[in-house]
Amino acid sequence: MTRSAQQRQTGLRQQPLVLLVLVLLFCSAMVSRLVWMQLLEGSRFRELADENRIRLVPRSPIRGRLLDRKGRVLATSKLTYSLYLEPRLVSDDDWPDLRDRLARLLNLKPDLLDQRRQKGLDRDGYRTTLALDLKPEQVLRFREQALGLRGAQVDVDILRSYPNGTLAAHALGYTQPITESEFEVLAEKGYKIRDRIGRTGVEAAYERHLRGKWGGQMLEVNAMGEVQRNLGDRPSQAGKDLVLTLDLDLQRVAEQALADKPGGAVVALEAATGAVLALASRPSFDPNFFSKLITTQKEYDALFSNPKKPLLSRAMNPYDPGSTWKPVTAMAGMESGKFPPDTKLHTKACITYGGHCFPDHNGKGFGTIGYADALRHSSNTFFYQVGVGVGSLALKQAADQLGLPAENRH
Repeated sequence: MTRSAQQRQTGLRQQPLVLLVLVLLFCSAMVSRLVWMQLLEGSRFRELADENRIRLVPRSPIRGRLLDRKGRVLATSKLTYSLYLEPRLVSDDDWPDLRDRLARLLNLKPDLLDQRRQKGLDRDGYRTTLALDLKPEQVLRFREQALGLRGAQVDVDILRSYPNGTLAAHALGYTQPITESEFEVLAEKGYKIRDRIGRTGVEAAYERHLRGKWGGQMLEVNAMGEVQRNLGDRPSQAGKDLVLTLDLDLQRVAEQALADKPGGAVVALEAATGAVLALASRPSFDPNFFSKLITTQKEYDALFSNPKKPLLSRAMNPYDPGSTWKPVTAMAGMESGKFPPDTKLHTKACITYGGHCFPDHNGKGFGTIGYADALRHSSNTFFYQVGVGVGSLALKQAADQLGLPAENRH
């Protein structure tokens, strides 16, 4: 046998051995990998698997109603359907197709969907609202194609409703979604990122009483996202109703009295108890506005940039007493003896106190005048001098003598 033939025969005998070694190395690598996954990373992979097969479905609480003194509804909550997006589940490449499908399916504007998705991305990928208060036919169309709309969800939502529109709007207030900065503080109190919070009026003052507590379900789903079984259920707790002293009929009368006025306020109190029976302010606003998604800058500006300030309560917000306080200052000056009735003071364009210039309303003052002329011209700089000269204690004593309650001295 030649030398080359012997080498070929030896090589053939060694091939099974080489193959066996390769198989053993491959098996060892596989076993090592399995050991690593099971022993060292097992808990993490189990957690990831649970995240894929277990879905947590939160249930928002129904906010308590606001009722008038006779039990008539001033504010309530209505069940509706809203469209949500999980931005983290939709890549930038997949979004245009999903957006266009949602726009066609639900008759929504693509550019608005872009804006609302971006809002969710700006909030670290938290679920964001794409559309509120969907119609039944929109919900049905979505359900029919839901499997092909990954990342989008239609869920039951609860929106605040004010059946009387602008009536008592300033007293009732309104609710708004919590901001990201508020959520950082309120999360530990049980709030969710999609919560709404009382922003003004009774809605804000009695937030804890009205809000209720979240509940939810833990569902097991398969790879297609289909529910297999319910792993647990905790019902949400509705907020408590609140009965106000307002009388709906009197409130209507108060607002009708202001209907043809550019601005003003009407407050009706029960003489025996001081209970507020009506509280009207004009111009007003519709609190239902805040139960929808603001779609245009024009809508936003109509409320927040309106020079007539419809959100300002003329009945509750404090105003500087202005010139109505000047008789009190005059009395304090005379009673103190520092500025007797025949006092004459020089008035000018501006008097400086603490580095700030406090002007007279005519921009130049009225020369040297006494009390009579100061009251007739309503001279600011005359009464500034008297007020500073007698001090706050003398002003308080004069107000007490005139029967002015402390809470009215702003």
